[in-house]
Amino acid sequence: MEALGWSCVLGILCLPAEVLLHIWTVSQEPSSTSIKTINSSAEISCSISLSDPDSLSLQRKFHSKTEVSFLHFKKGKIATNTADGVFKKRIHVSERKQLDGGVGVSFKIDLMQLQDTDLYFCTWGYVDKVSVQLPTNGTIIIVREEDSQELCGLGNHILDLVLIAFSVTAFTVIVLLFTGAMILRHRRFKKRFTPGRAAEPPGPPRPPRPQHTCPQHQPYLVTSLGL
Repeated sequence: MEALGWSCVLGILCLPAEVLLHIWTVSQEPSSTSIKTINSSAEISCSISLSDPDSLSLQRKFHSKTEVSFLHFKKGKIATNTADGVFKKRIHVSERKQLDGGVGVSFKIDLMQLQDTDLYFCTWGYVDKVSVQLPTNGTIIIVREEDSQELCGLGNHILDLVLIAFSVTAFTVIVLLFTGAMILRHRRFKKRFTPGRAAEPPGPPRPPRPQHTCPQHQPYLVTSLGL
């Protein structure tokens, strides 16, 4: 019986939190790792479905665990903006219109440096009898001297050019070899070729050859005289 009573008490205490979690939703973009180069800009957008939050803070977690920027809202609008000294001249805050009636804010950090690599996350604050903190999952920003994607794209472009040049060279070599073989074959055929003698034109017709005829043998005339 006592265990059942404690279960009811815990259920009643957890009910407001569950209702709040179902009613309020927070999000942050980009939601994954973002790779930047030195002196480039990074933008983080945070939103909440609540129309009148009390505050919003952008924090970094691992490098120095500092509060990059803190915003105080009044009637859903930014009333005050306090930025950390390191980011004061490099961070710009702007409001974003939300279709669901909530509040959205974009943080743009300029002139990113290697030491700016960190996990950045937003935490929304709401005060109504109790103080509620709603953090987001965060965005990992990695600052590099060179963009690996650009290097990869450049490498692929160079590889394509090499393949094209190799194909053209191979085709040219094949054409030259074929042409040289045809020329060599023609020369060998020319050396071995002997032209035939031309036929002599027919002369005037020869006179017919006289035929030799033997004289006919005449039999001796025999006469008899009656004496």
